[in-house]
Amino acid sequence: MSEARKILRDAVRGAWDEQEALIAIQDELKKEGYKLLHDAYRWCIEKGTKPIKECYREKAKEKGLAAAYRRIWGSPGGTKG
Repeated sequence: MSEARKILRDAVRGAWDEQEALIAIQDELKKEGYKLLHDAYRWCIEKGTKPIKECYREKAKEKGLAAAYRRIWGSPGGTKG
């Protein structure tokens, strides 16, 4: 890993733990992920027949996890709301 990438990675990790706005985003991402996927992931574990990673990936796509995360981030393709 280049030195620049290491410096950037360390700075981002530090910001996640120190910046209140980023901590709030983390909390919102966790809550939304749990809300969308808890039951679906449980289904994968208890009743799914596919490999777990494949089932999780399919459930995340079915539930619109990427779009939900983009909304939280206020990214293009999502609407901050």
